[in-house]
Amino acid sequence: MNTCKRVNTRLFAGDVGRFQNPLPGTVVDSAITDKDTYEFYLVSVAARQGMTTPTRYTVVYDAIGTSPHMLELLTYKLCFTYYNVSGAIKEPSVIRYAHRLAALVGERGGRGHEPPQVHSGFEQKDPSLYFI
Repeated sequence: MNTCKRVNTRLFAGDVGRFQNPLPGTVVDSAITDKDTYEFYLVSVAARQGMTTPTRYTVVYDAIGTSPHMLELLTYKLCFTYYNVSGAIKEPSVIRYAHRLAALVGERGGRGHEPPQVHSGFEQKDPSLYFI
């Protein structure tokens, strides 16, 4: 799945002439999406100020084989599982974790530094969430 947070598309709710932000969880998977690829727009958080910006998701390869509605629901629910925020974030938590891990390796590795190493006893302990 490809995720793009920097989109110029704006979604509006309400009556004509009265612009409102759509509710969190709003999914648009027809009319404004590409007909040849499987993509959808998801509004996962409410805007505190101004207009909300949806996130565009393009499904490149579907290994799960489930319905589009279930995949969209899973994507929305994953926006609530980031450990550092009690509400939702704009993208699914696994994408934020991957971004933070890539930044950590990029900062610590290279330029004469060894990349970070996992502690030797990390995998022998009970499985738990490792905070990045």
